[in-house]
Amino acid sequence: MASDLIVIAGPTASGKSDLALNLAQHLRDARGVEAEIINADSVQLYNELKTLTAYPSDDMLKSIPHRLYGILSPRETSSVAAWLDLAEKEIARLRKENKTAIICGGTGFYISALLNGISNIPKIPQDFRNKVARKFKEVGKDEFFDLLIALDPEICGTLNKNDTQRVLRAYEVASFTGKPLSSWQKEGCKAKREASSIVLLPPRDKLNEKCLLRIEKMIEAGVIDEVRDFVERYPNYDGPLRAAVGYREIISFLNNAISLDECVQLISFRTRQYAKRQSTWFRNQMKSAKIICEFGSKIACDLLIREERD
Repeated sequence: MASDLIVIAGPTASGKSDLALNLAQHLRDARGVEAEIINADSVQLYNELKTLTAYPSDDMLKSIPHRLYGILSPRETSSVAAWLDLAEKEIARLRKENKTAIICGGTGFYISALLNGISNIPKIPQDFRNKVARKFKEVGKDEFFDLLIALDPEICGTLNKNDTQRVLRAYEVASFTGKPLSSWQKEGCKAKREASSIVLLPPRDKLNEKCLLRIEKMIEAGVIDEVRDFVERYPNYDGPLRAAVGYREIISFLNNAISLDECVQLISFRTRQYAKRQSTWFRNQMKSAKIICEFGSKIACDLLIREERD
């Protein structure tokens, strides 16, 4: 197993952050190897809505260095290529310092890009991107998604129409290059780096319970007030954080369109859907990874350590 690069992936609420932290602490305390955790979750790149996006706690951040968390403001946009460039710089720095890099997150396209590389998609001119954005606003997300289906039906099977940033990207690529993004992604993606990859895939029923428990804890932690304060500071916000699970549902509650119970139920339903899609993606796309059918607790970390020792 590669010792200087470890990837920890899995669906939401599977305990990736806990496992990454436990493993980093084990490497430091038992082996004298320093490790840092590098974020591979698209919404945790942002420095707002930390409760909603399950941002690492202050204690976690103090215990082990965390990189690429909270580095973007809400109106900034990112991309797979932009994240990959930042992640590779962090990995190179850690390697030079003889430290271990632990990549942790649930954004599958980020992890795939890191392990397999990304296709050489031509740069899309800004004026063309602006034109596509205007079209999106003119026709609305539902009709726009139908237009994307006509251009790239395969990629649409992996997208949520509410994930505006990725939907726009797929449309931009397909319409500008004349070739679907799904086709670009299949070309020239040969493994470019070795890593010890771990995928957490807890049983579906237990994961669903954990998702609901997380939502209840978020409510107790003040996520409603967090989103209320956010929309007051960013009126008519239309940036990447709108895609965060729970954002639209809480906005509906704040607008008195639904009750708090309905809000929780809708967030729970959407979270379960998201976790299911993530689980399917990781199971199908990371077949060479070590699969742990457990949450990222100390038990899972012990299992990993035991097998590594054997």
